[in-house]
Amino acid sequence: ANLSKLQAIQAKVMANMMKVLLLTAMVAGVSSFAPSSKFFGRRSIVAGAHSLQGKPIDGPLEPLSNFVLVKVREAAAQTLGGVVLPDQAKEKPTEGTVVACGPGKVHLDTGVKIDMPMSVGDRVLYGKFDGSKLDYDGSEHTLIRDEEILLVYKGDELNLAGVEPAWDRLIVKIAKSAAETASGIVVAPTSGGDDRPSEGEVVAVGKGRMASNGEVVPMSIKVGEFVKFRDYAGSEVRIEGENYIVVREFECLAKWA
Repeated sequence: ANLSKLQAIQAKVMANMMKVLLLTAMVAGVSSFAPSSKFFGRRSIVAGAHSLQGKPIDGPLEPLSNFVLVKVREAAAQTLGGVVLPDQAKEKPTEGTVVACGPGKVHLDTGVKIDMPMSVGDRVLYGKFDGSKLDYDGSEHTLIRDEEILLVYKGDELNLAGVEPAWDRLIVKIAKSAAETASGIVVAPTSGGDDRPSEGEVVAVGKGRMASNGEVVPMSIKVGEFVKFRDYAGSEVRIEGENYIVVREFECLAKWA
């Protein structure tokens, strides 16, 4: 009798185990044919995935045309990196690291593709109000056109030895006052009431602007020359303890040796 009871219990346990195994197999089979969340437009956050404005995206952000994706450097790190901006600057530039570049702009009239003047890993300086700010991968980034970038440099610190003005821009060491102009030429501002200098010595020049045929138009202004530029033109920066203004070549009115 005891043996019969034991056999009955064993048979019941085996039956229950078979039910569990059968139920597990059925659940696994249904899951394999279940539509993914992506099919219904829902995406789950996966470790290592990219995000844009706090929402997950399938792949990395790829700039189009002549746009550049820049990871913005924190304000405190900017000072440590050598970029100290004067309080009186009309337009305070911002800096960051290029993390992605577009393929380049195609000229509408000629169809010539204009290559980008910077590459991934370069440090860039640009105007505070330029570009479009966004949150990418949890950090502040800016999407900006290449022609809006002021300076390109490599390394952690901004210095004259490693900086290159973008396109047709030039760096001008501003004179503190008209009386201190090294050339001896006194050029007063064209509009009264503002003592902001509008002349100085050129210390760095870019490669030049890009023509519609894809050729670079060389700069007509050289390092060591002095220029008079339009009042209120350019962006003020401070490099290695000295004040400079970054202006474009077409903003310069005259030059002299």
